[in-house]
Amino acid sequence: MNKLKTNENQVGLLERIGYGLGDTAGNFVYQSVLLLLGFFYTEIYGLSATTVASIFLVVRIVDAVTDPIMGGIVDRTNTKWGKYRPYLIILAIPYAVASVLVFTVPDFGPEGKVIYAYATYTTLMLLFTATNIPYGALTGVMTSNPKERASINATRFMFATGGGLVVTSLVLPLTTIWDNPAIGYRNAMIIMAVLSVLLFMICFATTKERVKGMEDEKGNLYQDLKFIFKNDQYRLVALATLVMVTAQTIKNTTQMFYITLYVENAATYSAWFLSIWMIGGMIGAQLAAKLLDVMDKKKAYIVLLYLCAVMSAISFVVGNSNIVLIMVIQFFVGFFNQMIAPIWFTFTADAVDYGELKFKKRLDGLTLSFTLFSLKMGLSVGGALALAIMGYYGYQSGGVQQSAEATNGILVVFSIVPAIVFVITALVVNLFKLDSKAIAQNAEKLQKLRKN
Repeated sequence: MNKLKTNENQVGLLERIGYGLGDTAGNFVYQSVLLLLGFFYTEIYGLSATTVASIFLVVRIVDAVTDPIMGGIVDRTNTKWGKYRPYLIILAIPYAVASVLVFTVPDFGPEGKVIYAYATYTTLMLLFTATNIPYGALTGVMTSNPKERASINATRFMFATGGGLVVTSLVLPLTTIWDNPAIGYRNAMIIMAVLSVLLFMICFATTKERVKGMEDEKGNLYQDLKFIFKNDQYRLVALATLVMVTAQTIKNTTQMFYITLYVENAATYSAWFLSIWMIGGMIGAQLAAKLLDVMDKKKAYIVLLYLCAVMSAISFVVGNSNIVLIMVIQFFVGFFNQMIAPIWFTFTADAVDYGELKFKKRLDGLTLSFTLFSLKMGLSVGGALALAIMGYYGYQSGGVQQSAEATNGILVVFSIVPAIVFVITALVVNLFKLDSKAIAQNAEKLQKLRKN
């Protein structure tokens, strides 16, 4: 590994921070959607849980189909600023505007509000694709050193979780300033949108693309897709992403329902509840690189998935009155979830290295697009599944009093269901051939081949 530590592979602190701030910007919107949108649509906007489940499923599936197209486009982009960075500056403002429109309640009838929700949410997810594929692909071309990538991603996900912390600690309190909560949500998102534009600009200005593949990306999209599907290790990475994000989304979608409708007298703690998850996540993300110094990457991923399953399942037996213990568990749920994030994300770049070594072709953008596709499918399945199961237990939207069965259903969806799916993810990761030793060997081989 020491052979890889050349100046070419070193990424300075300023660049790490600048790159991380790009995910802070993205998470102002992403975490708002993940943590608040289901609650906003049912309790503020006035849609039924079934309708919201349909919106989540349909919009995210439609949007996910565009991911490979966007991946192919960015891989073929060549500008004086690089392949990936230009998209951050070009699309920052449209992305911010779309986020505000999603959290705006229009003065329409029931059918018009459903159409508006579909239209604005689809637009936001398309822009999420167009900014996050190039942003995520940057990791693979900022350095070819696997340890450097892990360190960059540890910083990135700490800042990403910091963006989520701003959402939970600032957006929810801001929504209460105005008498009308609908106006409160909209105005809070306007503030988040302005901040996100500024941070995307900083990310663009401070990052640099260094790695160039052995072969420049040419040929048609169909040929490139064949290379992606031939990459057996990436297929497993994509499957693990789909299952893991399904588990996380089920849990995240029901967090607000759990603390507001299940935990006794805890509605006032909702901002604290979500913020504690983020604080635990920030610490966990930063410690991920330290964990990889003492543990194989694949084994670390599996152990953390089992810990996530255990922490989720514990919530089922805690009850609804011990608020201190509930908060402690929430901290560790965030800690282990976000410790996974930098480790999980580097496996995409590792699979790209594996594919480049095997096929002599590097496709960071297109490969990352399928990671994002898997992520969005997980968001779709997880969000729809969470709300559908809640509906099965009798949950009624619109701020009405919930039945005992519906309240218990919220607990089941929040605790047991994601625990099971986390275990399934661990079983998928166990099939990986890309352990730390194999990853390091691939990186060294590629560096020698590029020099030749």
